[in-house]
Amino acid sequence: MFATRSPLGCSSTCSTSGRDILSAWPSQCASRDTRTVRTHARGGKATSTSRKLTGGGQQFSPGPPETIVTNYPKQLDDVAVGTDTLASVESESEPDVELLLPDALDLLDATSTVDEPNPYTTEDALSAPLEGLGGEPALEALLAEAAAAGGNLSLSAARITSIFPFPLDGFQRRALELFLQGQSVVVCAPTGAGKTAIAEAAAVAALARGQRVIYTTPLKALSNQKLFETRRRFGHARCGLQTGDANLNPDADIVVMTTEILRNIMYRTAELAEENNTGSMSTREARLGNVGLIVLDEVHYLGDPHRGSVWEEVIINCPRHIQLLCMSATVANPKDLGDWIAKEHMPCETIQTRFRPVPLHWHFAYFKAPKGVSMEDLLVPVNSARGRGSGDRNGDKVDGKAGFNAKQMLNPRLSTQRVLQEEARAMLAKQQAPPFGGPGRGAAGGRGGGPGGRGGGGAWRSASQRAPQPAFDWEQEFENLMEKDAQALRRRVNMRRIPDMHKTIKVLAEREMLPAIWFILSRRDCDSSAARAAAVPLTDPETQSLIAAEVAALRADQPEAVKEELVPALISGIASHHAGQLPGWKSLVERLFQRGLLKLVFATGTLAAGINMPARTTVVSSLSRMTDDGPKLLPHNELLQMAGRAGRRGFDTEGNCLVLQNKFEGADEAWQIIHAGPEPLTSQFSVSYGLVLNLLSVNTLEQAREFVSRSFGNFLATEGNLRREEEAAALEAEAQQLVEAFKASATSRAKELNAELKAAKDELKRLKNAQIEAQCESARTMLAADGLPRIVVLNLAAGGAGKGGGNGRPLLMPAVIVGEVEPPPEVAAEGSAVASVTTAGPYYACLSADNRLMRASVACVAGVLEGAAGVVAAADADKVWAALEGLRSNAWSNVEAGSWALQAALGTPTTSAVTRQLAARLPWTFIEADAGVAAQVLAARQAVKAAVTALEEQRRQASSSSSRDGSLEQMARAKRLLKKADKLRAEGRSGGRLESTWKTFQLTMEILICMDALEAESLRVLPLGLLARNIQGGNELWLAMALSHPALHALNGPQLAAMLGGLISPEVLSKPTAMWAAYPVSPAVEAAVEALEEQRQLLLELQTDAGLVKWNDALLVDLRFAGLVEAWASGATWGQVMEDSNMDDGDMARLLIRTIDLLKQLQHNAHLLPQLKEAAAEALRGMDRKPVAELTF
Repeated sequence: MFATRSPLGCSSTCSTSGRDILSAWPSQCASRDTRTVRTHARGGKATSTSRKLTGGGQQFSPGPPETIVTNYPKQLDDVAVGTDTLASVESESEPDVELLLPDALDLLDATSTVDEPNPYTTEDALSAPLEGLGGEPALEALLAEAAAAGGNLSLSAARITSIFPFPLDGFQRRALELFLQGQSVVVCAPTGAGKTAIAEAAAVAALARGQRVIYTTPLKALSNQKLFETRRRFGHARCGLQTGDANLNPDADIVVMTTEILRNIMYRTAELAEENNTGSMSTREARLGNVGLIVLDEVHYLGDPHRGSVWEEVIINCPRHIQLLCMSATVANPKDLGDWIAKEHMPCETIQTRFRPVPLHWHFAYFKAPKGVSMEDLLVPVNSARGRGSGDRNGDKVDGKAGFNAKQMLNPRLSTQRVLQEEARAMLAKQQAPPFGGPGRGAAGGRGGGPGGRGGGGAWRSASQRAPQPAFDWEQEFENLMEKDAQALRRRVNMRRIPDMHKTIKVLAEREMLPAIWFILSRRDCDSSAARAAAVPLTDPETQSLIAAEVAALRADQPEAVKEELVPALISGIASHHAGQLPGWKSLVERLFQRGLLKLVFATGTLAAGINMPARTTVVSSLSRMTDDGPKLLPHNELLQMAGRAGRRGFDTEGNCLVLQNKFEGADEAWQIIHAGPEPLTSQFSVSYGLVLNLLSVNTLEQAREFVSRSFGNFLATEGNLRREEEAAALEAEAQQLVEAFKASATSRAKELNAELKAAKDELKRLKNAQIEAQCESARTMLAADGLPRIVVLNLAAGGAGKGGGNGRPLLMPAVIVGEVEPPPEVAAEGSAVASVTTAGPYYACLSADNRLMRASVACVAGVLEGAAGVVAAADADKVWAALEGLRSNAWSNVEAGSWALQAALGTPTTSAVTRQLAARLPWTFIEADAGVAAQVLAARQAVKAAVTALEEQRRQASSSSSRDGSLEQMARAKRLLKKADKLRAEGRSGGRLESTWKTFQLTMEILICMDALEAESLRVLPLGLLARNIQGGNELWLAMALSHPALHALNGPQLAAMLGGLISPEVLSKPTAMWAAYPVSPAVEAAVEALEEQRQLLLELQTDAGLVKWNDALLVDLRFAGLVEAWASGATWGQVMEDSNMDDGDMARLLIRTIDLLKQLQHNAHLLPQLKEAAAEALRGMDRKPVAELTF
């Protein structure tokens, strides 16, 4: 079925119909709206006072009298925040707190002129003479020397490193030495470790040899940024760019490109070789023969489920004379990648380091009165953690799992268990003892009982009348609360500990931890947080004027890109950054942050993907994300990508990652993710129509199978598994040695005693339960013989007897049993978690001597008044029953917290008269415990006491000895080694991976034959296949089928753009169900879609029959947003299309940019009909404009 192709109830937002607007666009487009926005100061006299920061900031003078006044939502308090000075403002005419901005804010005027070149214009990027834009002098001198030597200059690592203004680290020098020896290199290092310096050094070596360099990145934005960096280093003339959207100086010495572009170049060169009958590899090498180095930056994208296959294809296709430099963030198995490259390409060495030149320090923040926010070390050294809580900072270099020292542990003060224990104790302290016993209420001197209390409960002490009042068992109640209510307790604690955003920002400023990137998963929350945070400005007037100048420059060139509602926050030094924003605005934020003008950026996780925005601190607000299977904790690698943005080399002595408490996760979850270590790099090699067509264009079927067998996944399933098994066996052997050594240590004896104590407690609990069961049976027998109603004596403390704790002393009170009742619903429920030996039936309806109605299990009956003396009059029993029937279900409460054996409710004046027949001294017949069982219980109690004493003594010895012999650390290491061994084995891949991939290849090939894209016998690629292999999209065959269909040949440019927008919407928009647009598409587009339906259904059936159901998603045609694309191509303004839909700026831009990208492919596709290429060119002329046009470089 096609998706809905009509507007979704949005007509109310449009003054005219979509069809009317379509016809009016050309004239509207001709006169572009160039409104001037000018901000003026409000009336009234304004004065300013200077203030010096408590943190050591510098004073500044206030701006001149003619200033612009901007209102902010509110000012938290009247103190300065941040590393810059803030000014307080007094106004006679306006009482609101305002921020005075300097005259430079007049640059916000869209008509303002700026002498400097506008960085946001898209004018000719190469208008400046390239010869005049040279590189760094030391680098230029070295390359000039190499050129004079005709490329035969012998370069050493020392000579190359001399061009850097800083000494290279050991791993950087080692990588360069290996490259100079002619090897490929895999470098795995944390973010910020200095991998870029290795790439620059290798590039210098290649250029000095007279070779070219290709530098690949996974994202267009990264390619653009890398071009800026290489131009600064090597000069404009030596650098070029190829991203599909831009083609600048493509024959330069260093060309930056996306990995997909390089993959396509490799396939095209092989195709030329086939056409010239010269042999694919030789001509491919001739085409890339002057390339000596390919840098695969962010090569860990090889594990990306959607795009990882591209990296594998590049490495397998790479000519053997080209050295590879693969740079990766921290992964668990970089040697697997290096060994695979060594097998399939050329000799390759792997360099792995956990070293960060700017160490990363982990913090944790939570709400704590009275300051509001408490920030503590998340990790502490193992030795300092014992007995000290926070511990000292570890100045050692990181040399364990990425991001933390192997000798570090979670700060015990932040442990969830400890936090919950503190909360539980606080709750018990406020609560006091429950009614009818224990200290506080219901104990001696309280309302519920005890001597002098209102309830008179103190008259009933114990069977002997001489035993002292038992103390409330706090520890037992604490254990009950921790065991039975742990989840509710944790939810309550988490909500209370969430830190306030404004106070957290203040703490960051006071501790000089700005600038910072604050990661939030939601786009909307990023924007709203930035707006709210602006209440505490972080910039001084000079900085504000510089920011205002940048905003004015962007507004002058791309007014649509300016997020006006976020400009006040931007002026305050605070911004948001996410995929829902236009490229121009995101570029502005990046530029300001890199210049140090912004102090805080709220961003989604996309900012961690490699954009160069290093900060002093990163803040992580959430440690999980929602998936189809519910919330899942972030992978280690993803958290480290975010944390790794912190720490600017050359600016900071350390980076900081601050994890915030939220309602779902806390410090324990952060430690769990960090301690888990990096995830392994896995193969995502996958078959697609494009892959099959590319391979069969230049290879035989057998050669194609050989290509598939060279995948990284197949390597992992063979050689990789063998090596992992060897490593796992070695780890297990080392762990066994540590375990044997531990068994002889004092710590081992302490663990044995701990086990003995547990066994003794279990035995005591078993005997006590047996004793209770026997007493319950005796009580049932006595009550059955004497009959009901009857006077009895209840043990109010019986409910805790079956928990294995308590001091065993009874708390007795006379009562009247009038009959049997149903047990509490919580006990009666099937599989009840509160049921125990003390809640075994039957339950009795009772009235106690202190005039409380009770619901008691038989376990609470401690004695019976036998004979006629114990008989209760029927009238009195009726009074009790009447009172019981009048109770509401929520009137009952447990007499002992956590025990359901005995519940009570207030009696009535009528039942009070019944209690007069209950006296303390009556001839009770008490239920005696079996002497033999009682003796066993006593012996078990003594055994528990002895075990506790022995364990405490042994623990003291173990603590002393373990600090000397390190036995605890050895055992912990043994556990880590075994865990790592298990993880290595789990990473193994099944041996059937190759066969599975090849089967998919064959099924794909059969579909291509059925659709006349491949010839059945010769496997020659037919015209439809040639068209498909030259298109990049979610389903290349479907796009080719659509573009070759006659129904599209009559479409004009805007209509063709609309058609393409409908074809690609499902792959571009992640959540299109929540979006709407008010524009319908032209009838011609709808007719074309209808004409395509038969072909779409055929391909759908073929893919389903082949088991390729996941490919069917790309066959959806969604015309809901195609009208917007057509409108934009027809000349509609940005304001018009945004006003008539609820899409974010970034989503709209992504849809348009992806459509533009596809149109550019069509324009240069030699296998497409001329009329379609002309329509694509027409559509591009209308679409490729601001604010979605690419920025210059």
